[in-house]
Formats: sequence, structure tokens, C-alpha cells
Amino acid sequence: MCTVRSKAMPVHRLSNLSSSRLDPYRHLRTSNLTRVSGRFIAESKPLVQRLVASGIAIDSFLVDESYLEEAIGWLPPEIDLFSIPGPYVSELVGFAFHRGYLACGLRTEFHRVKRGAFELTSNWLGAMLVGLQDPENMGSIFRTCAALGISDVLIGPECVDPFARRVLRVSMGNAFKLRFFEVPDPLMTLSLCSEIGIESIAACLSEASVELSQYRRNGPGLVILGNEARGLPLEIQKAATRSVRIDMALGTDSLNVSVAAGIILHNLRRVCGNEFIESR
Repeated sequence: MCTVRSKAMPVHRLSNLSSSRLDPYRHLRTSNLTRVSGRFIAESKPLVQRLVASGIAIDSFLVDESYLEEAIGWLPPEIDLFSIPGPYVSELVGFAFHRGYLACGLRTEFHRVKRGAFELTSNWLGAMLVGLQDPENMGSIFRTCAALGISDVLIGPECVDPFARRVLRVSMGNAFKLRFFEVPDPLMTLSLCSEIGIESIAACLSEASVELSQYRRNGPGLVILGNEARGLPLEIQKAATRSVRIDMALGTDSLNVSVAAGIILHNLRRVCGNEFIESR
């Protein structure tokens, strides 16, 4: 290993893959970092740029050596930068990698749902995910949330890791802009939301649900989205304040959850109007 300093940045040029500092990047496809690891991986220059801009703590960067000069020009100088030859990057991560940049971020604890956790106004809207398993669906929902200015996302039981590589990639790094809340017990969370003036809105196809175009918000709202195949558990549907559906044509029985989320969140965020109320 050759270590030099350029513009105050510790740059480590590695000639082999034996360094333990590379372990977070090793065999990513088969050993994806989980919630308990305390770390996550961002892939590609756009994701690394958004990670840097987010202010989330970063352990290290890894770049293909052909990108090193460019990387030195904009990566934060106080964080270790590892550089290895391009073919070694693919060997290290376990698949063909041509995006040039990776970063290892340090996870923070998810927020807890409690009184005062949200900055409530009449137009506040949050999303709660329950049993969402597909990383592409989750990443797409995060991207939609960020685009609509919905920053509070509640992660319920049996959900895929919000910092899984594929989630981050599909979200285009917009996951870094969101505040995540851990929800071990959705029913208790819905009860608390009701107490603090948040209307919970279950997205489900049921006889009790209101067609989306007929729904009007009455203040802060929390949209609840369920599993791709099973939808929301019945007890959560019943515990929600209201429920909405999207009526479909041509014999279509359902929409992909990320598509449905986009339609519902846009409607409730941009279409439904309501009067300002004091923060609670």
C-alpha cells in the first residue's frame, strides 16, 4: 500500500485487496450490510455526491484509480480515500462495477415516534411502510417522497432495509434527504398519531375505502402502504382513521405499490387543500 497526501486528503493507493479497510466493500452482492452493521454502501458518483451533501457521517471512499485525480478535487479532505485498479474493484465487490465511486457511510439510529417528533402543520404528510419487501419499490417511494417534500417516513415491521444498496440506488440517493422513524408496533403508532391530531390513511382495496378523487384531507396525514402481495394487515386497516383506494379500469385488479404510492401521495400533498393549523 502506498499512502500519500494530496490537498490534505489521506489517499491510500492499494496494489492488492488484502487490506482489512476494504472489508466493507467486499463481496457486496452476497454479504450486503444490514441494520446491525452500523454501515451502508453508496455506489456511483451521483449517490456519493448526495451522501456527502447530506451531512451523514462517512467512514471512507473507494474509487477506481482512473477517477482518483477527479475524486481528490471534490471529496472531503478529512475522510480516507482508497484507490485500486479498475479490475480490482469488480473483484472486490463481486460483480462488474463501472461506476467509479463507492462510499461507506455510518448509519445513525432511526428516530422514534413520539409527541413533538414531527413539525406538524395542516399540510404535513408522512408515509408509513408496513411489510414492504422489494427494494426497488422502497427506493421508488423514497424518490417520490423527496420530490413531493415528504421528509418523514416511518418504517414498520418486516420491511427491507432502507439503506440496502439497491434501495439507495433506485432512490437516486434521495433516501439521504429523509428522516426515518422505526415503528415496531404500528397499532400503537396509529393510536399516538390520533392523539396528536394526525389522520392515518390506509391505502387498501376494501369496501370501507373512499375513492381517492373523493377524499379530502382534514389536516396532517399519514399514508400507510403495505406489502406488495398481501397489502395491509386487516387490523391496521381497521385502526386507520380513513382508507383510500384508486379505482381502476380495463379489468385491472391492482397497481404496483410504488405506483400507487406516487398517485396517492401526489394527490394528498398537491391536490387536497386544507387550512393552516397550529403545530402540536
